[in-house]
Amino acid sequence: MFWFDFHWQIQHVLNQLWWPINLLLLVVVVSLGYLSYKKPAYAVGLTIIMLPTYLFRSKVWFLPFTFLEICIWVIFLGWIITKFVKKDFSFNYPKKYRYPILLVLLAATISLVISPDLKSAAGLWKAYFIEPILFFLVLIDTLKTKKDKKIILWSLGILSLPIALLAIYQKFTGFAIFEPGWTSPDHRRVTSIFSSPNAIGLCLGPIIMIYLGWLIQEIKKLGPTILKIFILILALLAIIFSSSQGTILGLMAGTIFLMFFGWNKKYTSLLVIICLILIMLVPITRQKIWPVITLQDASGQNRIQLAQTAGNYLTQNSKNFVLGLGLLGFDKIQDQTRDPLKIEDLLYPHNIVLNFWVELGLLGLLAFTWLIVIFFKQVKNKIKNSPDWLTLGIAACIIALLVHGLVDVPYFKNDLAVLFWIIIGLI
Repeated sequence: MFWFDFHWQIQHVLNQLWWPINLLLLVVVVSLGYLSYKKPAYAVGLTIIMLPTYLFRSKVWFLPFTFLEICIWVIFLGWIITKFVKKDFSFNYPKKYRYPILLVLLAATISLVISPDLKSAAGLWKAYFIEPILFFLVLIDTLKTKKDKKIILWSLGILSLPIALLAIYQKFTGFAIFEPGWTSPDHRRVTSIFSSPNAIGLCLGPIIMIYLGWLIQEIKKLGPTILKIFILILALLAIIFSSSQGTILGLMAGTIFLMFFGWNKKYTSLLVIICLILIMLVPITRQKIWPVITLQDASGQNRIQLAQTAGNYLTQNSKNFVLGLGLLGFDKIQDQTRDPLKIEDLLYPHNIVLNFWVELGLLGLLAFTWLIVIFFKQVKNKIKNSPDWLTLGIAACIIALLVHGLVDVPYFKNDLAVLFWIIIGLI
């Protein structure tokens, strides 16, 4: 049986439905097992919808696990069994990703071994690397037709709906906002099912960029277009109500990328220059936006201090430079220098380069970079002859993720790790 790791108000509601929810989870597991054999694309899609269930937790003896992990293992084992039953041992995957993936797994395993907290790090090693990559293998072998791809895309949209709807409800009611300091109507920041407002943007931001590209590509199909616009509006409202500056900057970068390569390079460049000039000339926008871009606001200053803490450790000696701190290592060194009155206790440096470097060492950072380079080479090959708005949208979502990642943690979280590999698999 599972318990719930949410804000106490949400947990209170869920606890009243404890038996029906656990029964429903059992039905989902059985359905996944059946779909893995009969209709694997639907099994993958259902697992994507279940990404927030990493907050449904349980334990067998000393081994903790989440419902999301069960979903991933069920479809992975179902996929393997189906291969044997049907005697189909072909495997559809881009061979270019083979070595970067192996390098990621090697770096993660080394970082597990040197972690200052081996027991907790083992859980993260499994949830952030092993299981997302297993899911990735199933995903790319399953995506064989346009229909399969649409099932995955609609599943991402369905995933976004409860997250966005709860965030919008919180904006008007203050219900279940994680931190009391964010509940005041004057400066309310919604958190949806998460513990941080930024987590909304980290999850929904990539989906918005994918759906924007998909919407443009199939704009003439009225029914699906209305549904996509509905999903986009709800997701954007949730992000606006979360006041996540990193997400907004990421979405702006992704949109510029989409316009530059899908619309017109000259006009896009001109439009960006005009917007920058207006931002600098208009006092209100200059006062609000410039401090955010230059990290002069309080949040930006915190990010700078986190980066300095990580940078100082990495440059102390060659061992630190190469190996980093190991999984869950940053929290240990941060406590030595952190002022509790100014900086909250955070697990990562909140910069995508330093996040990977500190956690996975230089090898992990290089593997991640290699993976991104191959991803964009795949994108370039797909749009070489003619613009493909959906492909550009998927590429734009990685751009948004990378830009947001300059001031946040877009990978080291159960749902975000799986979401990252879904994006990679869609190309």
